[in-house]
Amino acid sequence: MTNNPRNETGTGFSGLLGSYWRRLPQSFRWNIEDTFQPAALEERLLPNEEPQLEIRMAWYRDIIGLIVIERFNFVLGFTLLLVAGLLLYALIAGVFAWYWAFVPFAALLAMIVYALLERIEYNQWRLLKTNARLIISIPQPGSLFLVDNIELKGLPQVVDTNWSKNPVWRVFQFFTGARDLYLSLAAYRFVEGTARVGDALIIPDVMPDQVYALKRIIFPVPGGGPQKATITGVVDVKFPEPQKVIQVPEPDPPEDSA
Repeated sequence: MTNNPRNETGTGFSGLLGSYWRRLPQSFRWNIEDTFQPAALEERLLPNEEPQLEIRMAWYRDIIGLIVIERFNFVLGFTLLLVAGLLLYALIAGVFAWYWAFVPFAALLAMIVYALLERIEYNQWRLLKTNARLIISIPQPGSLFLVDNIELKGLPQVVDTNWSKNPVWRVFQFFTGARDLYLSLAAYRFVEGTARVGDALIIPDVMPDQVYALKRIIFPVPGGGPQKATITGVVDVKFPEPQKVIQVPEPDPPEDSA
């Protein structure tokens, strides 16, 4: 799994809020979390269940959240410096207007709201594979902030990657190698005239190392079991070296006894 489980305290402003949140009664906290976020499986594993792989959207789908939430102190400090600079300029220019100081704060408030919305949507997209089940979490269509969790016993039959339909995300995909991940339980169903799989569940903007790790689980080597994939960074593909043939001298044939 990725090294970002939700049961970690974390650091900074978000870590402080998380530590207070985990002090709430467990049943109440789980109910609220499961309504808006994927289930915290690390706290509710089945007997003998082991997580194998967790896939989320690429980091740039949460870029504002990373800046504002994880570095809130720096953002607040920059906002205060900007306010001081505007007030100083107003005094020097002789056109003092007290409401200028509220412009950076209004921009900060708008960034905070957008960062929270982006973080909620980012966390709602998740694929989690264990040795017992496949759990896919996506936002509930037509329901603001609600999440839908799907648990499967089998594995997808088709794995397909495609460019995003959004031209903005295509720019990020071009530079990072991320793609929209198409998963289908029905093999050999394609959109007419294309190589895109039909009747597929789409997880947007998945990094290539995570796609490769998923393929290692879904497409095991014949004669072997599923490969357990652990993501700690970019997965390096290492090809085996050619095998060396060692010549072994053959024993002399036994002599016939007269």
